[in-house]
Amino acid sequence: MKCCHQSSCFGFKPDSQPHATNLPGGVPRRRDQRAFSLIEVLLAVSIMSVIVFGLFSMFNQTQKALLATSKQVDILGSGRVAIDLLVDDIQQAQAPGLPLLSVLSPGTAELPHMLGTVERRFQYQPILQKRIDHTPQMPSLWTNILQNVFFLTQSNQNWVAKGFFFSPNNSLVASPDTVSLGFGTLFRFAAPNADLQQANPAQRFFPKRRLTHGLLNNLWEQYNQVQTVDLTQVTNPVFNATVSPLIEGVVHFKLQPIDSDGRPMLYYTNYNAASSAINLAYPQTILEREETSVGVLLGQTRYRFYGDSLPAFMELELGVLDPEVLVRVKSMPNLDAARQFLEDKPEAVHLFRRMIPLSTAKPIELMTP
Repeated sequence: MKCCHQSSCFGFKPDSQPHATNLPGGVPRRRDQRAFSLIEVLLAVSIMSVIVFGLFSMFNQTQKALLATSKQVDILGSGRVAIDLLVDDIQQAQAPGLPLLSVLSPGTAELPHMLGTVERRFQYQPILQKRIDHTPQMPSLWTNILQNVFFLTQSNQNWVAKGFFFSPNNSLVASPDTVSLGFGTLFRFAAPNADLQQANPAQRFFPKRRLTHGLLNNLWEQYNQVQTVDLTQVTNPVFNATVSPLIEGVVHFKLQPIDSDGRPMLYYTNYNAASSAINLAYPQTILEREETSVGVLLGQTRYRFYGDSLPAFMELELGVLDPEVLVRVKSMPNLDAARQFLEDKPEAVHLFRRMIPLSTAKPIELMTP
């Protein structure tokens, strides 16, 4: 008996070709062709996500670096402009050589031609910040200081009073009840001789060629008046002509006089041992300790120069807050929280330093007993 194939028995003819179906559009598709499985699709998506995330992270870091560099350039640019102006003013400081009217003493009422003193208005307290690179030999806290400075220069043969002072805000004269957070706007004062009692502002200025004690007193009156002028007088033409904002967000401004031997001219200095405090003395110069209720300011030195005395150098330090930190601090309603925030942000202060030689200074040496 002849055996036949089952398909043949039922009248089916075996296919010599794989069974095919048609795709949309009439395009035939082979039966053994397959689409991507779900696992393959998920794997491809995962790999693509990793690649996209890596590219996004790279671009994000690049953008952050670009913005940080741009911000740093802006800060350094504004700081450099302020430093250049400060250097130009300070290195032209001159001593008028006025004869002393009395014996110099810490309590003398005689007016100096150069003075540096710590800010005392607006309940000022300096910001103490932790040093990033402190060591056992170096104090762990950095004391930021805001100084007010007055000195004289000459323009041709006319004497000009110059100085720097602070306001807790952007206004030239802040309200007396304003509380300082330890930083402010640095203002520049520059004025020739003027008669502040003259009713007509156009007639207030009268430059003189020879400096006298009366003229020095008048220059001091101008400097003091612009810091205490009534808020309604800030549109005064004389006021606007003598005062201008220099840089905002200043947390540290200090001018340290240096003598001809390179020593900082301080009220006291310690040599090796803390118990061997030696008061420094210079001719026609008063160095005295700041008397204030703020403990951290007691170690600061107030300096006053008379006659023809001037320091050989002035060491300038300028600390400026990061603009983003400055905006954030200004938005804080709580003063204590704002101060604490600044104290915990030492990296937010950009410090500029410059040693400035005074071109007209005579050699000034330490007096010995």
